[in-house]
Amino acid sequence: MKTPTLASRDDILRSMRRYNPTEIEKKWQDKWEADGTYVTDLSDTTRPKYYSLSMLPGITGAGIHIGHGRTFQFADIKARFKRQQGYNTYHPIGWDSFGLPVENYAIKVGKTPRVAHDEAKAHFIAQLKRLGFSYDWSKEISTADPEYYKWTQWIFTQLYKHDLAYQKEQLQWWCDTDNTVLANEQVEGGKCWRCGNPVTKRNLKQWFFRITAYADEILEATDDLDWTEMVKTMQKNWIGRSVGAEVEFAVEGCDDVITVFTTRPDTLFGATYVALAPEHPLVSQLVNADTRAKVESYVQAAQKKSDVERQENKDKTGVFTGSYAINPVNGQKLPIWVADYILGGYGTGAIMAVPAHDERDYEFAKKYDLPIVQVVAEYEELSEGPGAVRADVEQIKRPVVDAIVTRADGKYLLQIEGGDHVHFVGGGVEPEDKSLEDALRREVREETGYINIASIRQVSPIIARNGYRHTKNKNQKTWGAFYEVILADDTQIESEIESGKHTVEWVDKGEVEKRIKWEHHLFGWRAYLSGRKDEFSTKEGVLVNSGAFDGVPTSEAREQIVAWLEQQDSGRGKTTYKMRDWLISRQRYWGAPIPIVHVDGFGPIAVADECLPVILPEVENFKPTGGNTSVLAQVDDWVRVWVDIETGKTVPITEPRPAGDNWREGRRETDTLDGYACSSWYFLRYLDPHNDQQAWDPELIKHWAPVDYYNGADHAVAHLLYSRFWMRFFYKLGLVPTPEPFKRMMYNAYIMAPDGQKMSKSKGNVIDPMEIMDSGYGADALRVYEMFIAPYDMDAPWDPRGVPGTYRFLNRVWNVVQEFVEAATLPPLTEAVKCSRIVDASAERSREISSGDLSEECTLEEDGDVVAELLRLTHLTIKKVTRDIEDEKFNTAVAAMMEMVNGLYKFKESHGMQASETWRFTLESLLQILAPFAPHITEELWQELGHTDTIHVDHWPKWDEKYLVSDVMTIIVQVNGKLRSRLELPVDADKETIERRALDDEKVRAYLNTRTPKKVIYVPGKLVNIVV
Repeated sequence: MKTPTLASRDDILRSMRRYNPTEIEKKWQDKWEADGTYVTDLSDTTRPKYYSLSMLPGITGAGIHIGHGRTFQFADIKARFKRQQGYNTYHPIGWDSFGLPVENYAIKVGKTPRVAHDEAKAHFIAQLKRLGFSYDWSKEISTADPEYYKWTQWIFTQLYKHDLAYQKEQLQWWCDTDNTVLANEQVEGGKCWRCGNPVTKRNLKQWFFRITAYADEILEATDDLDWTEMVKTMQKNWIGRSVGAEVEFAVEGCDDVITVFTTRPDTLFGATYVALAPEHPLVSQLVNADTRAKVESYVQAAQKKSDVERQENKDKTGVFTGSYAINPVNGQKLPIWVADYILGGYGTGAIMAVPAHDERDYEFAKKYDLPIVQVVAEYEELSEGPGAVRADVEQIKRPVVDAIVTRADGKYLLQIEGGDHVHFVGGGVEPEDKSLEDALRREVREETGYINIASIRQVSPIIARNGYRHTKNKNQKTWGAFYEVILADDTQIESEIESGKHTVEWVDKGEVEKRIKWEHHLFGWRAYLSGRKDEFSTKEGVLVNSGAFDGVPTSEAREQIVAWLEQQDSGRGKTTYKMRDWLISRQRYWGAPIPIVHVDGFGPIAVADECLPVILPEVENFKPTGGNTSVLAQVDDWVRVWVDIETGKTVPITEPRPAGDNWREGRRETDTLDGYACSSWYFLRYLDPHNDQQAWDPELIKHWAPVDYYNGADHAVAHLLYSRFWMRFFYKLGLVPTPEPFKRMMYNAYIMAPDGQKMSKSKGNVIDPMEIMDSGYGADALRVYEMFIAPYDMDAPWDPRGVPGTYRFLNRVWNVVQEFVEAATLPPLTEAVKCSRIVDASAERSREISSGDLSEECTLEEDGDVVAELLRLTHLTIKKVTRDIEDEKFNTAVAAMMEMVNGLYKFKESHGMQASETWRFTLESLLQILAPFAPHITEELWQELGHTDTIHVDHWPKWDEKYLVSDVMTIIVQVNGKLRSRLELPVDADKETIERRALDDEKVRAYLNTRTPKKVIYVPGKLVNIVV
């Protein structure tokens, strides 16, 4: 019996409900919270787990803008997707509460940090709940709560006990605006990462975490991470491992030694001066009466410059100390200079300058007329042509000289051997040659007979090559430069010319390049013409001017020279890192107190576990003073404390001194922890947020770690490195099951302001999501647009027309479901329909269907099989959206659903809508795949379709491959390679049928006219090309 067609579309549209986001969104947000829809049972291990997380939101007075909302939505979509697939999904929320943003905001509004924080947090919560994120609010945390930072302090004490936390005095970055020190990672381009103002340096005693102890293993594990490639590259670059050597240069006339780190010990013979940073401790000791005033003035001027200014200053400056260092490899005296392009915080604060192979050293040497010695030559090994290295002949190596001989009339001398070998005069340096000039005079005399030379000058850098020399029947590895040799006259004696070994010919300057046959001699000629004799290589090559190491490849020479230095006790191999230990103390009030007590005569004492947390005291005046301590130093009753020097137990100073010899009066550490410390482990506390006996239960962590999905748009270096460091420390203690915190880390790009700039309150270009939602569009339209705007890794400017567009899309979804609901009584939920809601937690991946494919499949033929086409459209979209969410192609997932809705409307127009299980399956599937993006409207429509449970748990449709196969294929028809027509044919059509249909096609016949095809080419299943 035929299923009755529903009522007319006009009748339906008049009677059905209108889409009103304001009406439905608050209702469902309250319902989800009341029902605990998103509350996760962390003890449930019966289902596969999925832990989805965005970076911890930092509290600021401004609240979130649409860019923040987009960042949080990525993890929310992943969580919703997995929850619908049947996973036990955890998507928690908390607050990065400590640090400069809150304290500076509190100063601005004239409130205490706690009050300012709590008021701002209430606004954040309202915004996030309005956006419909599926957070488990029952496990909310804040890094400023004593219940949380108690365990941050406990972690500090564990690091201290394992020698991974220590205190030392040295120059540190200082922000005068924020009145606090900064870690290296918090200085960007010489400016504070928070306020953007220039930074300076101060000599302070500070606390550090020894993150460099884990540098190698963090670096080695980075390539294997399933993280955004850009983030991995940034991590590796920041760690910046350099393998090289520490070399000791003795200072002439005293016992001082200057230690230099270099990644190129192979260039030691090319060092022509030593340069120290102005802040190097030896500077003041190396001056003499003549140089003291000038050096001190230079040092004072350098201290007023930022590191960025010193590095970027193209006019390199320096001053000679008056002292000399001894090069350990050749005993040469090297002048010791002070130069501000050397930074005290990098390496040892001293360099051996090799001007020939370092651009900055070269500029400095040229300015101050210091020697430039080439020690690395570019190397070429010939593998083709008559000069290619042969395996059957002897290999020799030696230095050579090549002479570009010229005379007063401007002609140049070429040497010719056997007609094919045309080159300049030259040859090897012999043992009897006292100098290269002697070798040149001898070679010119022996090979040409000319004996009177007016001048000789080097005109090219030294180059090296290895090739077969036909006149010697040997492979000859040589290195040498080209020299201009100007003859004084034409006086000539008997030479190799008379013996028949070769001939010579004088040619005009313009003929030289045409006649020369040897490539490396062409190089010498071109260097001569351009004057590029100082263009030395910075690449690998072979050593020259390096004594016994001449001719040795640089990669081998590095090891050999380091071994020699170690034998001479003048150096050693060493690995260094660009990354420095993590500076974690701050001279600000609003932070977790560092759990350390200082007692005269004793080292720092870690506060005992049972005395944690060290509570941050309330103070009236919390503003920073600009001094070297925080305002906590002024809270005397808090700072002074009785402490057991053995156990670390503490008692307030206001109480009587406890009995026992170990009790002393001490002073609490008054610096607070950098906010990064509190946010480097929160993903573990999320898993056990109410535990007051330990930071987390290791058994829970075994099941839930690592975080399956993590995303953010900032902190690609510092936060992630710090979290990896702490996680590896916990792993070594057996507290976590994996050394890495995040299985998948996705670094998403920004939504830019309409003017293309990054959104910033200071620029006045932020867009509050509340304004958009309150204008009638609601949260779902905003959510959909923020996913549709661009791929996750591409910055995109905000388009005010975007949300109205996605609102229209959702309105179409609403209407098509309402038409189905309002037109007739819904069919019962049969077993066939229930199959549409099978949980898919382990489906195997198959090929991705592009949105282009989907668009073509949405075009329906009037005489097509209605059910088959509707099912095909539905299953195609299910597969596409499923794969896109898995692959983080959120924008194309939205596009696919828009294409599906377009297809449904075309389908309704041409075939009408029926109260059938097929239509129910299609609409329910659409709502299910749309639910992660638009949770409110889909929940409302799910209920309209007769369901009483939530769509957001255990409801994700499965696609069936059998519905993806079409009975019809599209064949492209070309004439001479140009598209002329398309044919829709049965998939089982044979070659003869397809070619005949192509030739009979009306459009094709018009192009053929009366011409007879020469050839018909058929590509099975794709195209026919007719050649005429």
